[in-house]
This record gives sequence, structure tokens and C-alpha cells, in this order.
Amino acid sequence: MILLLSGKYQLEREFGRRHFPGLSLSERNADQYDFDEEADIDKEAGRIAEDMLTSGYDILFCHISGCGVVPVDRRERYHSELTGRISCILAKKADEVWLVRAGIGERIK
Repeated sequence: MILLLSGKYQLEREFGRRHFPGLSLSERNADQYDFDEEADIDKEAGRIAEDMLTSGYDILFCHISGCGVVPVDRRERYHSELTGRISCILAKKADEVWLVRAGIGERIK
């Protein structure tokens, strides 16, 4: 599995299609999954990561959110932290991890 990390709207899908022709791309990013903010964050991250890993796609996506900026809203803080934890789980299991900015990818694993 290949994991592409990016901010939103960084042409990560185009990068995936261009650099990995023939591989299947996930239809959703990690931050597009429904979540229960009352649930234990580690269990929720594990649940979503497992769903993504068993989806059958060759390439998974995760948006990096915040980059150190802490959202004021409680739900947004939970979502930002959840997405970060999901990306860590996926990165550990991925064969390759790429950081994509402005459609340019840099392999980090």
C-alpha cells in the first residue's frame, strides 16, 4: 500500500495517477470518514484506519490538517487529532509514504 499525505487541494490524486499508473486510488481521504467525537480517539483512529486498509485500494490518502494550528472548536480539534493519528497508523503499515505539495511528491518512506 502507498500512502499519500497532503494538505487539501494539493493535486494529490493527479500525482497518484501520474506516478502510479495502473494502481487503484481510494475514493476517500481519511478525513472524509464519519467519526464519533465521544468515542475513545485511539479506538476511533484504529477503526477508520482498518476500514481504509481493508478497502482493497493500492493508494490511500490522508490530508494533513493544522500543521501546529490548534482549532478553537472542540469538534474540529478532535477531527484534526483523529486524522493525525490515522495517518500515523497508515504510515507504519505502508510500503511507501509520499508527501505531496502543489502536485509535487517527496518520498518520505
